[in-house]
Amino acid sequence: YGHARRLARGHSPPRLTMSSAGTGAAGTSVGLQIGLAALANVLTSSSMAVFNAWIFRAGYHFQFSLIVVQQIVCTLFALAQVTYLPGEKQKLRISGRRYFTMLLPFSAIVAAKLYIQNKAFEYVSPAFYAMIASTLPVGVTALAIVRKIEPFRVSTVVAAALVSVGGVMIKAGEVRLSGVGFVLTASALLLDVVRLVLMQYLVQPLQLSGMGVMLLSSPLQCLIAAFGAALFESSDVSGKIMAGDFPVTAWLLLLLNGALAMAVNFVLFTFMKLASAVVVAVTTPFKDLAIVAMSDAFVVKRTETPLSIAGFALACGTSLVYNVLNIRRREREKAQLEALDAPLIPPTSVGDGKSFSSDLDAKEKEQDQKRVLEDDQASDDGDSTWRFDDAANAAMTCCALGMLLLATAVLARLDPADVARAYSLSAA
Repeated sequence: YGHARRLARGHSPPRLTMSSAGTGAAGTSVGLQIGLAALANVLTSSSMAVFNAWIFRAGYHFQFSLIVVQQIVCTLFALAQVTYLPGEKQKLRISGRRYFTMLLPFSAIVAAKLYIQNKAFEYVSPAFYAMIASTLPVGVTALAIVRKIEPFRVSTVVAAALVSVGGVMIKAGEVRLSGVGFVLTASALLLDVVRLVLMQYLVQPLQLSGMGVMLLSSPLQCLIAAFGAALFESSDVSGKIMAGDFPVTAWLLLLLNGALAMAVNFVLFTFMKLASAVVVAVTTPFKDLAIVAMSDAFVVKRTETPLSIAGFALACGTSLVYNVLNIRRREREKAQLEALDAPLIPPTSVGDGKSFSSDLDAKEKEQDQKRVLEDDQASDDGDSTWRFDDAANAAMTCCALGMLLLATAVLARLDPADVARAYSLSAA
């Protein structure tokens, strides 16, 4: 009776939230887990960016080859996650047509973005790249408004203008700026905007989990990067090997880079499972700040100008506030829509947490039924549906072909006598 009276007055039934479920010792434990995951995400992501830049500035100029190694590691990590995590196999479902028309273009853009970004690190410091990357929301917002994905709002325009001013201040405050490096940085950010748009138009409609997207996309990126390495880098790699400039240390650094890539993906996956979208948005400026600090300390030792620091603070602060407010607005709109669709009296008793759980189960079942109907429609159209086994076979095939292609291109240019002479002399 009391619950019916509260509903009549407009009160919504209680739901399990972080604040309600996480009180006392349990709340402290959950908060500590999220804090540690956020710290690990900041450290691993920033370390990965700085480590990549250090490798390229130390003389390793083979960006395509490095992408091959990283994507092989990401593929193995995603394969293990999808294999052993409950429910991941069932979520992995895609038609063969969509694999080639949706995931392949997305993977090509991501591979190109990674290559150009890594190439830019040879000309600009990771600190400058991170500060300029803080202006990325401007391009995404502008394109979203043009494509009518987001409605026109004055607050959005003001935020984009402030971030743009911050970007201009960052560039003006750079003491020595390479023209080639700036063009590469701008190109990488442009491709990042395209990647985010393709993520919304091509990847999100597939209704795949994050691990599912990684398992399907990383092998394609590996194969695409292997083609680039075979065409543009195999000659230089073989020349370095024959000259004795490819010691064991270089191979160890590649393996370490691959291990760090796996750590980044594992930490990010764990962080996304624990934290809300607001927490993820809040940690992004700290990741950029960590990149700036580590870059200035270990890669290109320098002191940032006050103008660049002010521009970075303006861009990061504006992006942070806008992202948090935008996420909060979306959550309110989603809650209002769910409240309109919710039944007047919940099917279970209040306070036992079953109503919230049953809602989630019902949504998952509805999504599964929708995917099954899409699979049936695809089968009627003569298009086969790929499951976990098909995705795993495609992943292994792409990675094996990429490794075989790169190894063949390098070995075909090696002279065994020169290799033996170079490494026997270096050993002596």
